[in-house]
Amino acid sequence: MLTGCGGGTGDRPPSGPLAEALADVDGGGANGSLGIGWTEPQLAEKRGAGAELIADALGPNAGSVIEAAPLLRRRFGFDPLSAERLVSVGGSYAFGLRLDGVDGRQLGRALTRGGARVRQTGPLELAAVGDYAVVPGPLLEAGVRGLGARDAFGRALTVLAISARARAALLGRGARLLDEPIYRAAADCLGDVVAARMIPDKLLLSTELGVDLVAVGVEGRREILCVLGGTAERARAVATALETSLAPDAREPRSGESMAGLVGAVDVVTAPYEGIEVVRAEMTSAAGQSPGFLFGTVSRGSLVELINGS
Repeated sequence: MLTGCGGGTGDRPPSGPLAEALADVDGGGANGSLGIGWTEPQLAEKRGAGAELIADALGPNAGSVIEAAPLLRRRFGFDPLSAERLVSVGGSYAFGLRLDGVDGRQLGRALTRGGARVRQTGPLELAAVGDYAVVPGPLLEAGVRGLGARDAFGRALTVLAISARARAALLGRGARLLDEPIYRAAADCLGDVVAARMIPDKLLLSTELGVDLVAVGVEGRREILCVLGGTAERARAVATALETSLAPDAREPRSGESMAGLVGAVDVVTAPYEGIEVVRAEMTSAAGQSPGFLFGTVSRGSLVELINGS
């Protein structure tokens, strides 16, 4: 096990598309209480990431918007995969999804036709379409889950959210996530991934791991796992557990598959970033495997077991 982590040393803030997304979103706090999903579809596509991986990065609810993209295009001229950037906020599931570069006004007219409360704020229409977490009929019929009760529609920006609070976070109407050390540490650790997901530790499986935030990302055939927060002793224990649970002779905790057939070379390092303990595991996809192993461990519930070595 080596020390040294990510692309920075903590002396300068992270940069790049993921860091820019964190600068445009607010909420959370010093201990990583808000989860994030992020990708730039065109960038992801250039690196071989398809719609399924993008949906996995955004998490349940937000991922259903990607899955419903063909119907949304046909019915409302609304194409989620044409977005310049996609950002979700939440935890084990998404509370809201922001689509930059997507004109949502036609969709907005369809959703607000039944008497929703709408008010103009600058270039955006803010809409209260239903009660908390109620999915409007047109979205529900297209296969969207969870989102749509509180929305924002504009020429170049759309937000679909469960609540006004989630919508406000995605519109950046408060303190920036990038101003919190743990989110800077996560962006630095993930580096130049093209799709990423960050989840507060207690929301992975409604359990506490002795850390604060877990982040996973994909860049081509390379995948990154970052475990952030907790004590130096806990970081050393996590690093040791990951070396063991990702070794070729180990097995995926839930599926029982041989790890040798899922991931290739694995490198685990540790280093603090601005006082945040960081464990970083970098791995390549095994021959014949599509990228997305780590996103799969989140949905299967096995990531906690990999981190704990159980």
